[in-house]
Amino acid sequence: MYNVLIRPLVKEDALTSYHWRNDPEVWKFTGSRPDREITQEIESEWIDRILKDEKSKRFAILCDNQYVGNVQLTNIENTTAEFHIFIGNKNFWGKGISQLATYQILYYAKEVLKLSEINLHVKPENIAAVKSYKRNNFVVIEENSDDIKMSLQLCELKNPTVSIFVMVYNHAQFLKDCLDSLLEQKTNFNYDIVVGEDCSKDNSREILLGYQNLYPGKFKLLLHPNNIGAIDNQNTIYENCSGKYIAICEGDDYWINPLKLQKQVDFLERNPEYSLSFHKIKELTTKEEKFTYSNPNEEKTYTLEDLSKENFIITVSVLFRKNFEKLPEWMKYSPIGDYPLHLLNASYGLIKYFPEEMAVYRVGSGIWSTQNTVDQIINTMFSLKFLLHHFKSAKEVSDNLKVQYTNFQKALLRPFDEKRSLEIKVKDYNYLESITSFSYLLKMLNIKLLKKMRLKK
Repeated sequence: MYNVLIRPLVKEDALTSYHWRNDPEVWKFTGSRPDREITQEIESEWIDRILKDEKSKRFAILCDNQYVGNVQLTNIENTTAEFHIFIGNKNFWGKGISQLATYQILYYAKEVLKLSEINLHVKPENIAAVKSYKRNNFVVIEENSDDIKMSLQLCELKNPTVSIFVMVYNHAQFLKDCLDSLLEQKTNFNYDIVVGEDCSKDNSREILLGYQNLYPGKFKLLLHPNNIGAIDNQNTIYENCSGKYIAICEGDDYWINPLKLQKQVDFLERNPEYSLSFHKIKELTTKEEKFTYSNPNEEKTYTLEDLSKENFIITVSVLFRKNFEKLPEWMKYSPIGDYPLHLLNASYGLIKYFPEEMAVYRVGSGIWSTQNTVDQIINTMFSLKFLLHHFKSAKEVSDNLKVQYTNFQKALLRPFDEKRSLEIKVKDYNYLESITSFSYLLKMLNIKLLKKMRLKK
């Protein structure tokens, strides 16, 4: 398994690539061969010159951080371009590196450059290359004994196997750890990173743009011009995740196992009766910078009924099938997004738990952690009301959710240190009231809270 990335070609790459230019085996299947010995100086001058060409985009291919080849788009005109690639380091031939790098530059052409068509030429005897291009949906449009011309309409580009869902708001302090961990994944499939940046007050956006420039084949950035809030940001990111599977990592969390995605995807590919998987995590208390540990130590299978008793899935650990294209309408109003999402996915199949620690969850850095106990309870109760309505026909699930709801009601009777007023932000009260008894809930909660505050005075 390899970590494959593309990054902008730089003049210093000549120190390596000039050796490839003089290897006839490397150039055996290309249409352009050097007519003289290429020195380091000649290669350096060539790179310096072509980087100034505004109609081309040139990238180095990295495999496990080692520079192994080049990939480029040339003759960029309107919405079309020509594609070229070679793996110069022969130790990496036949390992699928070319196909992964090809996908990344095509993804960049579609998502960043907004091109619509890519063309290429390949020698008929280069059978492996033709097969690789066809796997990326190129089709033959012209062919003779000397040359095959292939073309790809980028609207036909295959979706990635995994989309990584990333919510970012004021995460600049932690964002580099998050992004580096996502980029370090070693897979034999394509994955993209879909980021919703919600108009942060820090330099989160600048960090994201810098990463997209450095690794252009991985990022789809949703840069909201105004703050739209966590719920709308979540829905927008989800709808832009085109992968067969979705993994989640918020901007203040990070992964610690480069094979995390591969392990979870391999399991779900082999076991279609499972809908999602999660794993053991490390909890990092932000204030103390201290690790604590959670989750059981043995591999286990859970069901929807188990999950309806309590939320035992830490979101940074989850990977699930994209079972539906859009989130249900009611999730736009649910104060909590992760638990309903896990339950919805669990309604499509079993849940797999892996005991390996493969991610870090920062406790105390997110919006939820900054809420006081009363707010957390109220928001949880609101979300449970939606879930009760959604799962009303599933008796065991509904009964378990009712137990949770009742326990939270009882929790409100306990004394709290917080005295500040309750703030519940609801986008469309009429919509909520039409599907749940929210008017009664609000009245009862406000009465209870007012009584508590009077008793404390």
